[in-house]
Amino acid sequence: MEPFFLKAKTISDAWFQLIYNLFDRAYTQEIQKGSFEKEQYRLQYPGMAVYIEHPGEDMIPVMPPGSGIPAPTSMEYIEDYFVNYLMNPELSENETYKYASRIHHPMPRGGTQLERVIEILRETPLTNQAVVEIGTPEDHDVCYGNDGKLDPPCLRLLDFKAIPADDDLILTVSCYFRSWDLWAGFPTNLGGIELLKKLVSEETGLRNGPMYAYSAGAHIYGYQEELARLRTFRTETGG
Repeated sequence: MEPFFLKAKTISDAWFQLIYNLFDRAYTQEIQKGSFEKEQYRLQYPGMAVYIEHPGEDMIPVMPPGSGIPAPTSMEYIEDYFVNYLMNPELSENETYKYASRIHHPMPRGGTQLERVIEILRETPLTNQAVVEIGTPEDHDVCYGNDGKLDPPCLRLLDFKAIPADDDLILTVSCYFRSWDLWAGFPTNLGGIELLKKLVSEETGLRNGPMYAYSAGAHIYGYQEELARLRTFRTETGG
């Protein structure tokens, strides 16, 4: 099955296009392992690549007035996600990891992984080494969710790259998710990552730029299908 390639202006634009096109390009995956295993199904893209030109603008998907459909996120929620899940590495009692504990992982030579990436970009901005690793091989054995089941990180890496453009250097980020809830997770995750990219751009003096997102497991769950069809005006037989 062919992957889906998408060019979007904003996170909200990308969200709508992904939800709309999902019904023509998805396959049904019965969930054998992971969230809602043996309880739900996923409508899932076989592969997905998204370019977002202006990720700092219009992050919140808009719901039609009077539709009664709740927005999947809010700016307040995105900011809280950035502060508490991407920037605060302290774990709660039941957490075995969170993205921040990996992003700010202590390094052998001192500092954190994110600080090292910022240092690399400051000293040698035209590099392919400014990568923040979220996933580790051990995740298959040690990452348990609050339900007591193995749940390795969905986000696996953040790849920061400076690209020459118009006599300037533009900071981009590429992210890869092994599994990705498009309805609720996509706008919050990318909104938070955009805030992180903005911080890195300020710390390195690079101009903040676009975003690239990839996944071979981007999906909606069965219980979200009705809402997704209502929002996109898609019927069971197509648009």
